[in-house]
Amino acid sequence: MASEITLSALTINEQEALSANEAVFTKALAKPELNKAHAISTGIQMKTQIPIFGRFGIMGMKSLGSCNVNDEVMASVASERFWDPVLINTRLTHCQEDINQLFKMWKRNPDALKTWDTMDPGQEEFLVDLTTDAIAEAILRITSFGDTGGLAVGSGGNITVGTSILYFTMIDGLWNQLFSAVAGLTTPRYSITENGGASFTAQNSLADDRALKVFRNLYEDIDTRAFRDGKLVYQVTNSLLLNWQSFLEDKSLAYALDRTEKGATIYSYRGIPIIPRYDWTNNLKSYFSTGTVLYLPHRALLSPIENIPIGTSDEGNFHEMDMWYSKDDKKLYTDVAFYIDCKLIEDHMAAVAY
Repeated sequence: MASEITLSALTINEQEALSANEAVFTKALAKPELNKAHAISTGIQMKTQIPIFGRFGIMGMKSLGSCNVNDEVMASVASERFWDPVLINTRLTHCQEDINQLFKMWKRNPDALKTWDTMDPGQEEFLVDLTTDAIAEAILRITSFGDTGGLAVGSGGNITVGTSILYFTMIDGLWNQLFSAVAGLTTPRYSITENGGASFTAQNSLADDRALKVFRNLYEDIDTRAFRDGKLVYQVTNSLLLNWQSFLEDKSLAYALDRTEKGATIYSYRGIPIIPRYDWTNNLKSYFSTGTVLYLPHRALLSPIENIPIGTSDEGNFHEMDMWYSKDDKKLYTDVAFYIDCKLIEDHMAAVAY
């Protein structure tokens, strides 16, 4: 039976969300708290020396007798690293007029003269939250994967084609320093054979006990001096954490899931905390792919966080921004800036797997 009202000439839309509370936003990448993955050194704005003083060598021989004393020459051999932070800056631009008026969730001021400069507090907060999260991801990407010699796939490098290498070539980050230390035989490495797989599938087919072997080998290979202060931590890609979880379940070792803090399970191996680096996995998948394989997708590091510090002029810049409205061009600007560097201080205080 036909309706007495014909609506065919009307445009009928689904009910749109009318406020931000009704919207679903892409979840932010799970990230470690920065100070749980790295020590933070502040006040670093220019090239600054990091002096490293070695310990005395072997000493202590039997007395020669007759009041003769063993003369021994001792020296603390000094070495050095240098902070060399770079300035990172970004400007974001927002124009209220460019928001479609039919997009009901993002309200415009009904006063025409205030079309450009008046934003709902919730809209401003939304932009601030997105920017703060982007800053955190940038810091983790730069400090872990910075490579001053970085090149794209096909040009002698490993960065995904289509990704600007300028997002990586500002400093030599932690992994580039670790690769150099392994090449120089000053940091031990355990080789994860699946990283050499010829396809994504082959790379992801980790042996059931791969994580166990990674943890065990790093624990056994790292210089014994690294155990002195009891501050060692494992940092691992998500793939190795999942492999470890499956190993524990398969072996019915649920008791090895040490404890729960704030609703999250805290993992450890031989009493050493395991920090999942979801950001490593996300960056490798997003920016280090040939289209067939990823560049060393399974990675782990054993080191005290004090041995891999991040240097900056002011830690506050990691979450602060300058936001202002310009009457000249009717746009809202957000400036972000911070100095950043990352250092592997002592090579022997680290062991890696990749």
